[in-house]
Amino acid sequence: MNTKNTAVILARVSSKSQEDEGYSLDSQLKLLRGYCESNDLRVVRVFKIAETASKQQSRKIFNELLTYLTDNNVYNLTVEKTDRLTRNLRDAVSIDDWLELDKDRMLHAVKENLRLHKESKSDVKFMWNIHLAVAKKYTDNLREEAMKGWAEKLAQGWLPSRPPIGYMTAIQNGKRVHVPDPKKSKVIKKAFELYVQGSESTATVWSFLEQAHITTYTGRPLTKSAVHLLLQNPYYMGIIQFNGEKYPGSHQPIISKQLYKSVQTKMHSGRAVKQRRHDVALRNVLTCGYCSKSITWERQKGHLYGACQRDLVECKQNKYLREELVHEVLIEKLDKLISPSPTVVQWLVNRLENEFNASKATVIEYKQSLETRITRLEKMDEMLYDDKLAGDITKERYETKHTDIAKQVEELKEELLVADATSETKHREAIGLIQLTQHAKEQYLDTDLANDDKRTILTELFESVTYISNSVSVKYTKFVEMIAEKSAISKEIMEDIEMLNRTSDNSKSNSSQETKNNAEIALRPVWQGHVESNHDLSFWRALY
Repeated sequence: MNTKNTAVILARVSSKSQEDEGYSLDSQLKLLRGYCESNDLRVVRVFKIAETASKQQSRKIFNELLTYLTDNNVYNLTVEKTDRLTRNLRDAVSIDDWLELDKDRMLHAVKENLRLHKESKSDVKFMWNIHLAVAKKYTDNLREEAMKGWAEKLAQGWLPSRPPIGYMTAIQNGKRVHVPDPKKSKVIKKAFELYVQGSESTATVWSFLEQAHITTYTGRPLTKSAVHLLLQNPYYMGIIQFNGEKYPGSHQPIISKQLYKSVQTKMHSGRAVKQRRHDVALRNVLTCGYCSKSITWERQKGHLYGACQRDLVECKQNKYLREELVHEVLIEKLDKLISPSPTVVQWLVNRLENEFNASKATVIEYKQSLETRITRLEKMDEMLYDDKLAGDITKERYETKHTDIAKQVEELKEELLVADATSETKHREAIGLIQLTQHAKEQYLDTDLANDDKRTILTELFESVTYISNSVSVKYTKFVEMIAEKSAISKEIMEDIEMLNRTSDNSKSNSSQETKNNAEIALRPVWQGHVESNHDLSFWRALY
């Protein structure tokens, strides 16, 4: 049996109404099954994701899909369009990684006529990036519109999310607003009044709320930390706190401003407002290799020491980590990125710039094809309208076709908008990353550089920094790993050249400029691409 024709189908419904009716899902499955049959692909499993599913549910199904593809050695993944598969770059990277492991694996985006695999041509990968950008723009636009709605609601004095305990949602003048819960609001007010009494504390307020059967929205008992936050929430006195900003609320307060102020005074009396004691350069950079939680830092005897929360037995095997030891490892890793010949790296950057400018013709051609398709669809729409006026088609038929054409035109215009930005942005990021690798060590060692900037360098170049078995493990990003390999090969070649010069009988007659020129000639193929290839730049293009 041919195992390389195995295929998995992924279908995703696009709206709640279509999910309820089953139309979109059925049409996708019919299309994808027909495609697989006509291309001699044997469907072994179907995955379905509802657009109304939560982010966690979608993530779970997507991870199950990737696991199934790998564990069962499936070679083909079929979807209707790119946005049915993913609308974020993290999932796209996972798909790329799956494809990279075997040249026979393939992604089929049927309606986009896209077949992506490890050895796809640059034009195919370019189209894949375009479709990804369009899909991501769709979700970004949804978020942007949602944030506009939030801003408007906040401007009107209403919280654009679920109200805190003690309030309920009601409809007033056709709008959803928050009003005090007739029963719970009285209990919440008593909780504030109880806390300001001399002998009472957060613990006694927590006990009071528990006895009053005040729970979370999911029915779970409140924790003591939740009660602490409840007593700090200015919403109860009429102030909305949202995303770090405060807004005057239009809702009815449960407590007075004076009562709220009295609670805060008691809560914070005798201690200053908590400030960050140490701005550690490695903050949120390291994680524990056992529990995957961040390493936090504290100062002891003039030195910073780091550890996780040590929740697991395995975590306690790690000794407290001294900050200086981590810096030594990171600096060594940054040093390995530096090419022994800055001239060759600059030559590579110039070549990549020149080639990108030359390839813009492909982008122009692609944009022209989009404009042609838009024009053709608009003419079809005009002819359709003429047919309706002539009575050749019914009004219902016209509306259906007109809506479909309008949707296609809108999608093509979206692709037209991002066509330039997609390729340009990725190219600029790659060039910037190459240049950063050559100066990162010098910048990192600069004592005047802010710790935020140092953290930015580390997150740009390293995929992970892990502390496990009392050892710091650093992993480059895929792109940076290639630069490290090229630098290592270059250093070996330079050492060989210097060795030959020292042992050569006529080494004294060889000028330093000749040596430099010979080195550059030897190093260019290393940085240009695979040595055994034709030394084109496709090696680098594939990485970004």
